[in-house]
Amino acid sequence: MEASYREALARGDRRARVALRLAAELGLRRGEVAQVHSRDLQPDAAGNWVLLVRGKGAKDRTIPLSHDIAMMLRSLPVGYAFPGHQNGHLSAAWLGRTISALLPESVTMHSLRHRFATLAYNVDRDVFTVQQLLGHASPATTQRYVLVNEHAKRRLIEAIARWEEENVSKQNEKGALLWSS
Repeated sequence: MEASYREALARGDRRARVALRLAAELGLRRGEVAQVHSRDLQPDAAGNWVLLVRGKGAKDRTIPLSHDIAMMLRSLPVGYAFPGHQNGHLSAAWLGRTISALLPESVTMHSLRHRFATLAYNVDRDVFTVQQLLGHASPATTQRYVLVNEHAKRRLIEAIARWEEENVSKQNEKGALLWSS
């Protein structure tokens, strides 16, 4: 997936690169990407940039932006990032087809959203923050997006084993003291 994403970025024009990055690096749905407008790019109280995302089911959410993505969006002309004939912007379907043409058959814009969810979850294992970033109503939905790698599973099992060893050792010490008195 990562190689496919990087190749698509290299092959796409400026507008395609913006769409790819919004899906892969912010987790936006194709319909949300299609509706990105310059008025939705706003500074927060700390002076950092955020994006007001017009979400599914008329549920808006605010996504913090990296400096690089904020500058990319600020460099676009005023108005919709993807102007078109559906209320002034491209339709989600049209944008999806355009981006899919840059990706292998098995990879879609939605796959890039899953990529984001997995990367975001792997930063600090906070499913609730990932849920909010993706705009999901339930953490159960978010869990279906996240691919937990084998290394993470092993790290967790080894951490539990270390905890068990420490606690069994403490219990044995207490038990030995009790038996010796």
